[in-house]
Amino acid sequence: MSEIPRFRIEAVSFATRPVSFRLPFHFGNTVVTHTDQGFVSLAITVNSQRAEGRSAQLLVPRWFDKRTTRNNDQTVADLRLSMELACKAAETIDGETLAGATARLRAAVEAAMPDGTPRLAAHFGPALVEMALIDALCLATGLNFAQAARQDIFGVATMEAPDITAQAITAALSAITPLPAIAPRQTVGFDAPLTEAEIGDDAPEDGLPVSLEAIIRTTGIRAFKIKLKGDPQTDIDRLAAIARLIGGMDDLRVTLDANEQYSPDRFATFIDLLLADDALGPFRQAIAFIEQPFARETALTLDITHELGRFPLIIDESDDNDGAFATALQRGWSGTSIKSCKGVLRALLNYARVQAGRTHSKRLFISAEDLTCQPGLCWQQDTLLAATLGCRDVERNGHHFGGGLQGYDDLEKARLLAAHPDIYRKTDGHIGLCIEDGTIAIGSLFHPGFGR
Repeated sequence: MSEIPRFRIEAVSFATRPVSFRLPFHFGNTVVTHTDQGFVSLAITVNSQRAEGRSAQLLVPRWFDKRTTRNNDQTVADLRLSMELACKAAETIDGETLAGATARLRAAVEAAMPDGTPRLAAHFGPALVEMALIDALCLATGLNFAQAARQDIFGVATMEAPDITAQAITAALSAITPLPAIAPRQTVGFDAPLTEAEIGDDAPEDGLPVSLEAIIRTTGIRAFKIKLKGDPQTDIDRLAAIARLIGGMDDLRVTLDANEQYSPDRFATFIDLLLADDALGPFRQAIAFIEQPFARETALTLDITHELGRFPLIIDESDDNDGAFATALQRGWSGTSIKSCKGVLRALLNYARVQAGRTHSKRLFISAEDLTCQPGLCWQQDTLLAATLGCRDVERNGHHFGGGLQGYDDLEKARLLAAHPDIYRKTDGHIGLCIEDGTIAIGSLFHPGFGR
């Protein structure tokens, strides 16, 4: 690893833009119809050179914080506060590495947030600042994100991680081999229409697909993430209905997301039913893993017994600190999700943990999960992170619910189309993702900077 750059913040600011979903999305115990997208802009000086960086993330209601005492608007306000506090704390960065700056920002913002704020919510603002700093550092050094990660200019090997050596982190990162394309994994919500006949009268008439069968016909997608409700028989019935539509596909890949809805005993019952249903045989074989079945507060206190771990399990909401995945591995979990809103450096560290475990014949993996990423900078940065770390199929359907480049003016849209003709296309006045045969090429993201 070469010398890690140290930098000074010259300016930092944030802004938000509204996003209204064309379709309501149900997850956990909430319904999302609108929210804001947050943007951070900053300038740094590194090695006497000035560079500017940007980042973007959606302020998702009731995911970072699922407390019943907070409604959708209150949780969005908390995320906005986290951004404000993070940008204020970042003004004092002078002579720090990125890893050191991120650790300090998280601690400062967590301490300043209202009592009881979950770490995922408190760390949202620091994650956005971290992403913008990555962009600036990459531009200053003339590296694309994959090159910068391989050289570890961010200082991941210096992060506090007692379970893995700095040498193992460096070895894992230096072998990164990014993918030139991703296969978007379509999320199927609790009540999402599967067929045209199930579409309600209030569906938008914008020419874009609504039902799952129309999405498949339009995009050729063969990877799916299915939301569970937490009731064993209801979930089996829903899977059976979906299996009738997609079960015969070639190269089918399925993941299940329980969104913390299950208790261990009910989850064991669900698995019993899933394994006993002969009609779900081919569909069942396509299931790669099940995501976060248990509440974040208790998931890492449970040992994943054989009864619970008959399918590989990954954490998501429980991954709220840099040591969470290490704890999960000790408890018998098989993987974790990577999301830039949880921290890019954390994703790199967890990737190194997986690679180190595989050298000891452990069957570990990371997955890329973030359904709300909107086309534009948010989508580009999070997708580049996933592809850099070898995640071929990526949960990616914020474009389906959001419907396009919301919040971008005509000049910004034109710039995105010109810079990324492999990612976006304009059809009948609508700018959308260019999904061909279930794949999106992303070669245009591998330029200096972080996904711009």
